[in-house]
Amino acid sequence: MIAAMILLLASQAPSELRQHVEAGLKAKSAGDLDTAAREFERAAELAPSLPAAHANLGAVYLEKKDYAHAIPPLRKALELNPDLPGAHGMLGAALLAQGYAADSIPHLEKAHADDLLGVALLEAGRERDAVDKLESALVRRPGDPDLLYYLSLAHVRLSKQVYDRLTETSPDSARARQLLGEAHASAGNKDAAEKDFRSALALRPDLRGIHLALGDLYLGSGDYEGAEREFREEARQAPGSGAAAYKLGVVLMNRGQTPEAVAELRRANALLPAMPETLLELGKAVAAAGDPSSAEKLLREALDLQPVPAIAESVHFQLARIYRELGRPVDADREMKLFQELRKTRK
Repeated sequence: MIAAMILLLASQAPSELRQHVEAGLKAKSAGDLDTAAREFERAAELAPSLPAAHANLGAVYLEKKDYAHAIPPLRKALELNPDLPGAHGMLGAALLAQGYAADSIPHLEKAHADDLLGVALLEAGRERDAVDKLESALVRRPGDPDLLYYLSLAHVRLSKQVYDRLTETSPDSARARQLLGEAHASAGNKDAAEKDFRSALALRPDLRGIHLALGDLYLGSGDYEGAEREFREEARQAPGSGAAAYKLGVVLMNRGQTPEAVAELRRANALLPAMPETLLELGKAVAAAGDPSSAEKLLREALDLQPVPAIAESVHFQLARIYRELGRPVDADREMKLFQELRKTRK
C-alpha cells in the first residue's frame, strides 16, 4: 500500500523524484534490496515531507533485516503522518527485533499485530497479557512453531510466578508439597516426588489428584500393583474422575485383568467422551476380550477424532491386527502401510 501511495504521489512530482521512486520499486520487486534502499534514500532526500517516502525506505531496510536503519525513517514517516497505513506495524517489528519491547508495544497495538505484540508483551514482563495475544494469533496460525514456542514460554513463566508465590507464602502447606512433588516427578526424581506426595497426604488425606500422581510414578517404574492401588484410591475419592478410570483401566490391562479393564475404560469413555487415547485403549481391551468387531468400531471412532500422530500410529497397528484376525488381509495390509508411513514420518 505504501509503495502504491509513493508511486501515485511521485507521478505528479519532478521527474528526478519519479525516476528514483520507480527505480526503487523495480529493484525491490526484483529482490535487489541494496539498490532499492539507495533509490528510496535519494527519494526521501528529494521529498523530505513525503511520509510514504520515508516509510518505503524503512520497509526496504526491514526486509533486509537491517532493523537499526529501518527505525529512523519509519519514525520520521509517523511524525509526518501518524495514521500512515502499515507504518506502525513495521516500526513495532523493527523495535522488537532490536530488543526495544516496551517501545514496540504501542505501535504493534495500533497495527493489531497479535503475534508480535504477544512476543513484545512477554519480553516486557507482561506474561498474562502475552498469553491472551499469543493464543489469539495461534487461532489463525495453529501450527506456527514460533507462536507455540513463545506461548509455551509465557505459560512456563506464569507457572513459575504462581509456584514461587505458593512456596513463599505457604511453604508447609499440602498444596506446596503437592506442587513440589509434581516438579520432582517432572524432573524424573521419583523418590523425592513420592516423599513430597506422601507429605501432602499426611496433611490432607482427602486431597484429590495425589493418588493419581503416585499411581503415575509407580506405573512409570513398572510397579503395576502399586499403580493399581493408587488409581483405585483416586477412583474411590473421585468416582467422577475420567482420568482415574482411564489410568486404572490401563494398569488393569497390563496386569491381565481384561474384563475389569474393559469396565473401567468404558467408564472413562463415558466420563470423558471423545478422547482418542481412551478409545485406543478400550479398543485394545475389547479385542483382547474376544470382540474384534466392536474393537474395530472403537478404533475407527478414535481415528475420526483426528488424533495426534503417535496415537494414530497405534490405532492403525491395532486395526491391522484385528483385520488379520477377522480374515480381511487387504484391509490389514492397508492399515499396516498407514502405520509404517506414520512411523517413518515420526522418526
